[in-house]
Amino acid sequence: MKKFYLILLVLVAGFALMACESSEGTQGITDDEIIIGNTAATSGLFAGVGVPFNLAMQVVFDDYNETHDGRDINFIHYDDGFDGATGLSYTKKLVEEDNVFALVGHFGTNTVNATMDYLLESGVPMVYGVTGVNSLYYENDLGNNILSVQPIYRTEGKMLVARTLHESLFGANGDAQLGANDNIVVLYSDDDAGQSIKVGIVDQVAAEGIGARVTYLPFATSTASAVATVALGLNPEAIILSSNQAPATAMTKALREQGSTIPVLSSYVNGATVFTPAMLDATTALPFEVYANAWVDISDATGVAPTAEQIGGDGTLSGWPYDDFAYLAGYTAEYWDTFVHDMNSSDRVDGDTAAIDLWANSYAIAGYIAAKTFVTLLERVTDFDTLTWESFIALAESAPVDLPMAGSVNWADGNRMGLDMLALNQLQYSPTTAFKKVFGLESLATVVAK
Repeated sequence: MKKFYLILLVLVAGFALMACESSEGTQGITDDEIIIGNTAATSGLFAGVGVPFNLAMQVVFDDYNETHDGRDINFIHYDDGFDGATGLSYTKKLVEEDNVFALVGHFGTNTVNATMDYLLESGVPMVYGVTGVNSLYYENDLGNNILSVQPIYRTEGKMLVARTLHESLFGANGDAQLGANDNIVVLYSDDDAGQSIKVGIVDQVAAEGIGARVTYLPFATSTASAVATVALGLNPEAIILSSNQAPATAMTKALREQGSTIPVLSSYVNGATVFTPAMLDATTALPFEVYANAWVDISDATGVAPTAEQIGGDGTLSGWPYDDFAYLAGYTAEYWDTFVHDMNSSDRVDGDTAAIDLWANSYAIAGYIAAKTFVTLLERVTDFDTLTWESFIALAESAPVDLPMAGSVNWADGNRMGLDMLALNQLQYSPTTAFKKVFGLESLATVVAK
């Protein structure tokens, strides 16, 4: 029996080590390939997120494989249907059976939360979690294998308070700062996203010393109307909406139906689609101003139409879904020169979705940035034959990574707080319903100093 247990212990220890290195070198680094993977929802309700995200990543990897000598990136994907248990099973398969070198674009709140303990135990590098949940947040944890990029909710919550206190967004003309005694109501959905953003809000409220002016009210989709009544009864001058997706939509609708005129500030997650459904049964625009953070800055305040060089080719719109320059105006040159150019140059297709159709898709932009982040780290490697997970993470911590159409992420000293530079956009209704830039990318310290 003792021999049996001894053999079992040796097997378990050996199996654990196999996840990192073998006698032939680090797993996922072969003579010909760099094997990476992710598990993401590419069917069902969230396919509209997962498909463009993964397709844009593949466009970047195709370009890398075509332009770099040596090993090609082999990207393996499994569809987890946005289910955490399925995501955990596929994550283990990627690491233990497919022997990936890294997970890139680790997708969705459910899967990230369900796999975090496993990721930390295995040590496999995870580059870019496609969520803002606080389980990605670490400080001073040198060598941590979680390389988060997308803004984490805790970090964003701090910025929401700073924008509310230090920007001139209020008053009759929308150009005044809050008064010293003006009340703020924080409406937070009683779920992971709402609670996570609230953590950062509480942090910054304490740092600013304004606790007496702030009221926190939890809500769910089913209670949004009743909670909106309570919130408006407190006579706030600003509302911070700490939620995303369905709860945010429900609360926006409830505030509209009760005729609220109080400005609302909310998460970057809501800065693309959430507020529009709340207006579908309204005869007019929302009666209150809506502001949302943004970590990707692609809008150009000048509204100048792109040049032929920015589009590429001869300046025509052949192959584009729109034939009007005016519609395409208002994007930065960097957006046209990087993301749009690469999507338009690719013949990648996923089912009925072609890369060329994703030039204005925010989820594709996120996937593009995720892949570019990983490729940037690969370009720091000087010897793949001796590369290990540990040395790869050390390279990631060695210098900030400048991101296309965004700021830079800095993992130095073991900090894993995601991007902390955010822009601020405002919901506008002319010529189309869309978010328009008010302030470009700024750090928390910059906003607080205003």
